[in-house]
Amino acid sequence: MRRLRPLIFLLLLAMLTTDSAIGNTHADSCLAPGDWWQRGEVTPASSVIAQAAAQDVVLIGERHDQMAYHRFELQTLAGLAAHRDDMVIGLEMLPRSAQPVLDAWVAGELSEDELLSQSRWDEAWGYDPAMYLPILHFARMNRIPLVALNIAPELRRRLADDGFDAVPAAERHGIAPPAAPRKAYRERLRAIYDAHPLQQSFTTFMQAQLAWDAAMAEALEEASAGGRLAVGLMGMGHMLYNDGVAYQLAERGIYAQMTLLPVPVSGCQPDAPGLADALYRLEASPAPTAGFMDQLVISRQAGSP
Repeated sequence: MRRLRPLIFLLLLAMLTTDSAIGNTHADSCLAPGDWWQRGEVTPASSVIAQAAAQDVVLIGERHDQMAYHRFELQTLAGLAAHRDDMVIGLEMLPRSAQPVLDAWVAGELSEDELLSQSRWDEAWGYDPAMYLPILHFARMNRIPLVALNIAPELRRRLADDGFDAVPAAERHGIAPPAAPRKAYRERLRAIYDAHPLQQSFTTFMQAQLAWDAAMAEALEEASAGGRLAVGLMGMGHMLYNDGVAYQLAERGIYAQMTLLPVPVSGCQPDAPGLADALYRLEASPAPTAGFMDQLVISRQAGSP
């Protein structure tokens, strides 16, 4: 049985990425598949991509088990790469310990099997690598650096349980403590926690999420140094409403950023103001590959942060 994502992400996925949370339909201003939606109107793809390419950091949200989202990511990365020769791709999927492996992959020194085994893909992430290999090959073909954004679950648990001050900087990759979340983000996390009671306290639950957000924000900030465009691929729960990683970046002084999100609306305009800086209309709303409760049971068996 492959290892699935930790419980905290599964809860975010269930509560934050349902069709009802993302949007519904209206009788007018209908979107067609492939349309971009920005500031209340359909916007040309060339305009959205040009705006994104002018940023320091771009966050692209995904549902990990849906191929349509990964195709969108690859399409968007190709558009950004046509504008920027100094692009870096950040991956939530792997912890910092996998960075030497990513470097060797981009340099053409590893096979697919070596990449997956040496990065411990199944243990670190668990989702079908076939969904991500087109993106990884794209980076390799174009010699675009790949950056591991995540931290090991053990460190995330330690930061959540003991706090950043109790963990020496050298043992937390120098990651600065997260900024206190905005009220709306805290309330969304509280609603998730209340709907799915856990053994851990709400404070620990929230601190685990903030540690996760702060770690990825720190890595993206570093990746964007020197004027590079850092593009982060991550679960949409980490960037909805410009909270999570987007908020932690802003608190670190990274204001030139943009969030891009595909949305599986059923035929008309999205009804979620502020969900992301630009929304992309997917062709259809795909069904999950596994039910939420099945994932929850497996995740509890595997252990949560």
